[in-house]
Amino acid sequence: MNKKNIGNNAPETAGEMTPSQVMKTLAKHGTVVTEDEAEIILDFVSKISKIAVDQYLRLGKKAFED
Repeated sequence: MNKKNIGNNAPETAGEMTPSQVMKTLAKHGTVVTEDEAEIILDFVSKISKIAVDQYLRLGKKAFED
């Protein structure tokens, strides 16, 4: 994997978003971001989603059903 200082955001599967898609989606809702900012957003969301999945698997499904 070729990583930049803010993370590798190149889509590995067809389901992942590109910085361009993030820019378009946010613009539809009135938020304008640069391509660099979109890459940072993608990196952040990727890290947060990994943490959420790791916690879910570590703590078990029961902890999230309350």
